Amino acid sequence: MNEAALQPLPAAVHPFLDFNDVPDVATPRRDKDEVRARLLDQLESVLIYLFPRGKRRGKQFVVGNLQGDPGDSLVIELEGPKRGLWIDFDTGESGDVLALWACVRGYTLPADFSELLDDAGDWLVVPRIAPAPAVRPAAAYDDLGPHTGKWDYFAADGQLLACVYRYDTPTGKQYRPWDAKARAMRMPEPRPLYNLPAVAVSDAVVLVEGEKCADALMQVGIVATTAMGGAATAIDKTDWTPLTGKTVAVWPDHDEAGARYADAVIAKLMHVGAKVRRVTVPPDRPKKWDAADAVAEGFDVEGVLRSSRPVAAAVPSLDIAHWRAADRFVGQPQARRWLVEGVFPQAQAALMAAAGGVGKSFLLLALAREVAAFDGSWVNAPTLFGGALAGHGVAIYVTAEDDAIEVHNRLNALGPIPDRLYVLPLPDAGGAVPLFAPDPTTRGPATTTAWTDLERQLKAMPGLRLVVLDPLQPLCALDLNVPENAQYVCSRLAALAAATAASVIVSHHFAKREASTPEQAREAIRGTGGLVDGVRSVYALWNPKEEQAKAICKTLGEPFERGRVVMGGVVKANGRANLRVTTFLRDARGLLVDRSQDVTRAGATDVDLLPALKAAIARAAAEGKPYTKTGGNGVYERRHELPEAFHAIGKHRLADWVGTLLDREELVMAMAQGSKLVKWLDVPGGPVASGQAVFVTGHLGRSGAGRPDGD
Repeated sequence: MNEAALQPLPAAVHPFLDFNDVPDVATPRRDKDEVRARLLDQLESVLIYLFPRGKRRGKQFVVGNLQGDPGDSLVIELEGPKRGLWIDFDTGESGDVLALWACVRGYTLPADFSELLDDAGDWLVVPRIAPAPAVRPAAAYDDLGPHTGKWDYFAADGQLLACVYRYDTPTGKQYRPWDAKARAMRMPEPRPLYNLPAVAVSDAVVLVEGEKCADALMQVGIVATTAMGGAATAIDKTDWTPLTGKTVAVWPDHDEAGARYADAVIAKLMHVGAKVRRVTVPPDRPKKWDAADAVAEGFDVEGVLRSSRPVAAAVPSLDIAHWRAADRFVGQPQARRWLVEGVFPQAQAALMAAAGGVGKSFLLLALAREVAAFDGSWVNAPTLFGGALAGHGVAIYVTAEDDAIEVHNRLNALGPIPDRLYVLPLPDAGGAVPLFAPDPTTRGPATTTAWTDLERQLKAMPGLRLVVLDPLQPLCALDLNVPENAQYVCSRLAALAAATAASVIVSHHFAKREASTPEQAREAIRGTGGLVDGVRSVYALWNPKEEQAKAICKTLGEPFERGRVVMGGVVKANGRANLRVTTFLRDARGLLVDRSQDVTRAGATDVDLLPALKAAIARAAAEGKPYTKTGGNGVYERRHELPEAFHAIGKHRLADWVGTLLDREELVMAMAQGSKLVKWLDVPGGPVASGQAVFVTGHLGRSGAGRPDGD
């Protein structure tokens, strides 16, 4: 977009709001020109405050609209004679910086012009022309007089959390905090960081001592923050979690107190998973020299930050005294962050497994593309793997099997290629090389130089959100049937995820056996159980039995083809997860598409489903794993082993259907040999009903006389 696009149109077509000539309807309490000048001086900070989801693009700041939604329709000029002028190309609205403040903050003009100046002036700490009517503060603060400075602390969503007031007294500066929630002069608990709306949408942040330094850096376009209280703050009482996964440059004041503060805060930042850099103040600077001084002197601030040194991760402390729960775990716990809600956690290692040829590679490539293309808005979030996409940023897809031609064809089928997607086909880059291999000396598991090189590049990549390694086997020269090897690989993947704040997903194959349920899919994953146990989440794909696949195709009105229907779900998770089974249908591109909602909406009737239920119960009895009406082996409790149409059916409805089939004598309840309970469901003449069944483990013992399983 060029500057000519912002040339004013005729008033009838393009009404332009300019407050130079707005009549004052009440005696102004602040100077109009000074407020405008201050807004322009701090323009980028003003825009980040008004539009936390906006972003700089060259010499312009863009956002979706005056409501602050993501997008680029609303454009604000940042430089030159048009600095502060704006236009919304969707609505035609435009104006100067005061008009922008008025529109966003909800002022009606000209009636509210004086209030507009007060609002902006309070935020900017612009002195009033005449003193406002005296408001007697609390007695405890009478001696300090009026405040001479004020800084607001906002949550990432713009909610006011606290204010810090500065008072210039005969004995020097004093600072008093206001807890907005408690409405009391005190520090909030936990203490928030400054400038959180901007911090939340930035991958790189500068941590300084004091709000003045943070504001100075923000004026030159650098996202900065500080802890409430500066170097005097209680480190363990501050909520540092908003900096998790971000690159944080710590810029201390140039004195001994600043050095001690930097040491303490760096340790805390490393603890919460930030990537920390330490700014080295040039030795010729005077004592107490800080970031605000650097900006005021026209110092090369960007150069100082570029020369900052990365801080190596320290060995985790085992000093129990430093881990008192009341000190470490204050305030609200950090919410679990997801790449895909309920499926793949952010900044964790995960596994995706399936039999060969099911379609996991294409599905993972599609995931990588969506992560790279997603703008982060909940309105635009696609549904993948049965959950909403939450993570967005740079995505890296490394394939050891597909060449560039295959990758190109698949990307072409998926649609436009986003800038943040990187796809590395190893067959065209020298071939797949192992990332993990036996150590030549100890023969124990170790990483290779290829892993070291890959890890170095990934750690240096800003905004990284997803790394896919597809598949694991060609990239690992270790025997994954050995628990030690599997645990080692998982630990390295988890360390990479923690260091980059990205989800690291590796694909893996099933062993050569069938799987038609989530439980069977988990058991079918190739290698030792340490591989499954070593990651935070495992997602599996499996082919349903042909009868179930045909029923799903019929429900969807699609022609049946062997291998076209695929089921998927989380088969292992540490913590909360979406455990619903997803129904995929392979489309003309070969991509697995989630059709679960379509299956549910089809709403098969009782008449349609009763024969299918009877057939599923008969099949289970013949396979030695019969159902019971209720209990641990109840139809509802094991509904995911039934065809997809039954997965969303309620417990009582399923029990009623079983009752109907029993009343019709299409089902019977039988007793196992050696048992005293008549509970097992079968069709008349079936193996359980006739006393000929051999029960599998988990239902009864392996002999026909086996033991009841505790139902």
